Amino acid sequence: VPGSPGYEAVVSTQSTGKLKSPHKTPIKTAPPTQFVQGVEEDEDEEEERRDVAEVIKLHKEKQAKLAEQMLNMTQNLKQVSLVARDIISEDTKNLSGIQDTVEKNSSKLTKETRQLEQYNKTSGKCWVWSLLFLVMVIFIVMVIFIRLFPRKR
Repeated sequence: VPGSPGYEAVVSTQSTGKLKSPHKTPIKTAPPTQFVQGVEEDEDEEEERRDVAEVIKLHKEKQAKLAEQMLNMTQNLKQVSLVARDIISEDTKNLSGIQDTVEKNSSKLTKETRQLEQYNKTSGKCWVWSLLFLVMVIFIVMVIFIRLFPRKR
């Protein structure tokens, strides 16, 4: 790789045959076959970098699509929750109105039940007197009928 210390060492070895180190320590030089392998390895590394770059690019695109989908889903969820909130608040108002109506009807029903119980107590006596009067009338009519039409012997 250009710019790396090993690359400079290989290049300077080919041109001069000796390598000079800034630290004044001898550096082992690589034979020319290793240089060819280094070039091939550089090409392989560069190809791998391109492949990795493409994979990274594809992953970034997928992440962008997923992020966009998540954003859309979040917006939809927000809209649905707002609509649900409005519906629930409207239903709560309706329920409170219905509860008031039920309480009023319950109190009216209790009042009417008391009046009906009172009526049932008094109407029973009235029916008893009415039936007693009817029995008396039938008895009197039977006595008159027997007197008017006696038995023949």
